[in-house]
Amino acid sequence: MFEMSLAKRGGGRQLRLLMGVAWLLMLVPGCDDPEREARLRWREEEVNAKEAAVVRKDRDLLREREEIAAARLTIAAREGELAKLKGEMEAELEKMKAARRAFEIKNLRGQAPRITAERVIVIDPATGEVLYEKNADKRGAIASTQKLLTALLVVEKGNLDGMMKVEKSDSDCAPVRLGIKEGEEYSRRQLLTALMVKSSNDIAQALARDHSGSVEAFVVAMNAKAKSLGLEDSLFQNPHGLPSDPEQYSTARNLSKIASVVDLMPDIRAMVKLKRFVFERPGQTSLTLENTNRVLSSYSICDGMKTGFTNAAGYCLVASGEKNGKRRIVVVLNGGKSGVWADAQALLEWAVKA
Repeated sequence: MFEMSLAKRGGGRQLRLLMGVAWLLMLVPGCDDPEREARLRWREEEVNAKEAAVVRKDRDLLREREEIAAARLTIAAREGELAKLKGEMEAELEKMKAARRAFEIKNLRGQAPRITAERVIVIDPATGEVLYEKNADKRGAIASTQKLLTALLVVEKGNLDGMMKVEKSDSDCAPVRLGIKEGEEYSRRQLLTALMVKSSNDIAQALARDHSGSVEAFVVAMNAKAKSLGLEDSLFQNPHGLPSDPEQYSTARNLSKIASVVDLMPDIRAMVKLKRFVFERPGQTSLTLENTNRVLSSYSICDGMKTGFTNAAGYCLVASGEKNGKRRIVVVLNGGKSGVWADAQALLEWAVKA
């Protein structure tokens, strides 16, 4: 304890002070006393011994500190190795779980159905997981299915229950037309519902012009929205999907992303699931519009979305449905006249099994 106390309070300096005092005592008259001289020498030796002990303890303490620091570094390194090993084990465990889940899902779903359409994709809109694909990145026309993007822009701008007036230019397009006339007034919700159910091209033009001031400006908005959604394989030239010059294009994968965003919009969800819609015309008899999506009637879980046809795009369908909490979106492009319905329904039935 004495040595530790000296080390803490500058013991070396005090020892040297004591040695100096001892030497002074030796010079005092009467130091020729052998006994006194012996005691002084003993004290000097004792001081030297204690000073040496303090130096040793300081050295030992320094070495212990260095050993502790080295041990801490070793422990930190081992902890890092352990954390890395733990992370690798957890990642491997997740891979095993995913592989087992994929195996279980494959057993539940069975083999994917044989599809005749040229471009196809099936996704889980909640996660973006691709469940099936066929030429999903091949560019081409997508016909009226691109009206989903038109609907997306109209709903995002809002004021669906506000009224808008039809202009002469709105009906200047190829069939299919509903026959709205210049000067007639409708709510945006009424026109958009008719667009989603019956796919009328004059309504698409009217909504586009109302949205942006002109169809041309609306096309700019369509491509800006596509870019914001990360759609790198899409180019739009009009709001309805009719052939254009230069040709417009998209892919099954890009269209599935548009459909996933639209699927989150309650207003559009309510429209695309309607099997029929009564369209009220000012001063005229109402029209009952039948939904062009046949899978709505042939498969009970189907609740949307949009059909399309041009010679370049073939028969197209974006179909959505849900069963036991499993929601799926199917995109079928360049299908046959009857095959498009069979392909979409078969894929939807297969996808909701797991």
